[in-house]
Amino acid sequence: MRARVVAGVLILAASGGCSTLKHHLTTVPETVARPATDTPGTFVLADGSPNLTTDCPTPLQDPQDKGAIQLVRVLRNGLADYSVPAGKYGVSDNELLRVDCTTGRTIGIARRQ
Repeated sequence: MRARVVAGVLILAASGGCSTLKHHLTTVPETVARPATDTPGTFVLADGSPNLTTDCPTPLQDPQDKGAIQLVRVLRNGLADYSVPAGKYGVSDNELLRVDCTTGRTIGIARRQ
């Protein structure tokens, strides 16, 4: 009897954990809402050099105005979402700028969730 109760609790806990994990994985928007505007050709590392790895560094720097963007989340496909000052590149308060980590190029604007 006791083993059944323990097994039932473990099954409920495991299924609840999977549900929570699945929720977190599916809430990241996979597509961009729209293109960004007035972005540099590529973002660079804080020292001005290009990113020569597949890592998603933070901060990245706009080589045009030396403004920094901060990493918020990394996606599974080598892309990352960065926070920027509201209004910059057409990004609003509830949005993030999606960047390809290996090239430093802008992909577009994604929802923040």
